[in-house]
Amino acid sequence: MPANKIYRSLVCCMTLAIMCITAQAQTPVRMASLSHDAVMQRMPQYHEAQKSLKALRAQYEAEAKRSEEDFQRKFVEFIDGQKEFPQTILMKRQNELQNMLESNAKFRLKVQDLLAKAEKDLTSDVLAVLKEAVQAVATEEGYALVLNTDDAGISFVAEGVATDITEKVLLKLGIEPVE
Repeated sequence: MPANKIYRSLVCCMTLAIMCITAQAQTPVRMASLSHDAVMQRMPQYHEAQKSLKALRAQYEAEAKRSEEDFQRKFVEFIDGQKEFPQTILMKRQNELQNMLESNAKFRLKVQDLLAKAEKDLTSDVLAVLKEAVQAVATEEGYALVLNTDDAGISFVAEGVATDITEKVLLKLGIEPVE
């Protein structure tokens, strides 16, 4: 079972359990909701993380382009001189080109992994700040549960069951809500 499905199942079970507890309790459990993505995209830390990621991506792209141009230059030299090269030089250059091609492909794959890790690391810092703000608002307002309404979380919250705290979290982060 993929992690996303496990997460969704866990969230649904937790929500169901809390709703059962609420139904049995004399004092209802207060719930709130917000979209992590909507708040995160308004955070200056998120924009700084995206800027850092863009700069890193540009560096990797520049290096990949340099390697590709180097390969193309050597390939043209190989084609131009292949009729004049002795067999041993021809084989040596052909092997060099093959190694360059493989190295460039490996580099591109490694870059994808490095960029994914960098994005995860940068996003986790932003999420930590967001989590602190959500916890502070939930504590101040007396909410027992805050649901994330993004794709990986809850897809529907009935009106009156949970209060949208997006604006309060934005204010806690020092960001003016948009009217």
